[in-house]
Amino acid sequence: MATEVSLRKISSGLITFYSTYSDASDNAEEYDVISIYADLDEQLILKNLVDIYIDPGTVINYSGAEPTIYDKDVAVCNITGGGIIKNSYSGTSKVECIAVYNSGSRVNIECLSIEGTGDNSSSVGGACVNFEAAERFSLKCKSVSNNYNTAIIISDCNDYFINIQEVESGKPNTPNAGASVISIDGSGSVYINSLTCTGYGSCLKHSGGNLAATIYNINTLLPANETPPTAEPAIIVEEGNSPPELVLYFNEIKNYNSNDGDAVKVTGGNATLIGNNIYCVNGLSLDLTDDIQSAYIKSDNIISLTKGINIDNENDPIVIEANYIEGSNGNDGVVRSATGSNYVLRNAKIKCTDTSADSVCIYLPDGDENDQSIEIENLILVTGNTTSGDTIKRMGSETIDIKNLGLFVNKGVDQEKIILLIGTGTGTNENFKYIISSDIT
Repeated sequence: MATEVSLRKISSGLITFYSTYSDASDNAEEYDVISIYADLDEQLILKNLVDIYIDPGTVINYSGAEPTIYDKDVAVCNITGGGIIKNSYSGTSKVECIAVYNSGSRVNIECLSIEGTGDNSSSVGGACVNFEAAERFSLKCKSVSNNYNTAIIISDCNDYFINIQEVESGKPNTPNAGASVISIDGSGSVYINSLTCTGYGSCLKHSGGNLAATIYNINTLLPANETPPTAEPAIIVEEGNSPPELVLYFNEIKNYNSNDGDAVKVTGGNATLIGNNIYCVNGLSLDLTDDIQSAYIKSDNIISLTKGINIDNENDPIVIEANYIEGSNGNDGVVRSATGSNYVLRNAKIKCTDTSADSVCIYLPDGDENDQSIEIENLILVTGNTTSGDTIKRMGSETIDIKNLGLFVNKGVDQEKIILLIGTGTGTNENFKYIISSDIT
């Protein structure tokens, strides 16, 4: 007697055993439950109002050229248990482990892990999970991992919930070639403990909808013995089908790629990031540019070993609040802002680790008079060269006003070009909240 799969009838409670999932599904009616107790190399096509239970440790590993689990038609159902879901298709075009294609489908998934192969390119082929369209879904599991590229794609759903301990793309000797580990265009909530990209892709790309996320550790890692191409930022927020709205709580966002790669890049929509550490080796810690509407960044530390923060916005003010901001001269200064920018720097010590004449904390390119709106609140600026470096450097000959609500520097600013506005005048001794001291380090 077959014991791999059972079908429990809701009408009678009777259980019938089958050797395949498809046999059980053919005989299932609304609200019946299919249970799987043994490893299967079989595709699970979801059936509307029929739930699936996968026994803990059971492996569903389909070797065909279609997703292991998918909704051929609209499906409303639950997949529960502690199963391991894979796809071992070895053809040229890789396929998903789980795919939802119908906009009316409502699918809830609970499993132990989802493990995909993907392909070694920057495409999204062979994603572990692809919610191409869905009315609603939830995904709860211990881990989602892809050997090469995208782990999770959400492209058309505005009601989702994800709770996963670990999400990863790129395994030893199989680095991610450039695709995002998680790509989201839709509104919902995400809770992840560890999100890792081993290679050149981003950890999270958000391109539309309202995303509320708590992701504890976000890391882009350089694969061993690799000479990397240009790497993507660890976090990317850019406008796709609709303006993105991101609220992200985190412990750390780190890009360890030693060749390239920013920590955070926001080019559209609105972004709120609140956490402890933002760090990158050879890129910008923050790149806030293009069609960005607004941003609020609050982090204990914001560090770039070689560059710093780049700001180029013309809409609502960007607010950056930190205890410590560190950078070097690879971006002309630790903070560099373009003509038309509108921003607030708050409560931070900003230190340039470069010790050359190019050691600059805040760099303002030349332009028309008062071509930027800048407010500084309780800042400490430390240049690495008090002889020929600058705490605030304004290029060109035009002056610029800076609203100063507390400034402490180890080298005075050029007040022929930089007008600090708090006080009765523009001289060094007339700005009530401006202090110069060699004791500031």
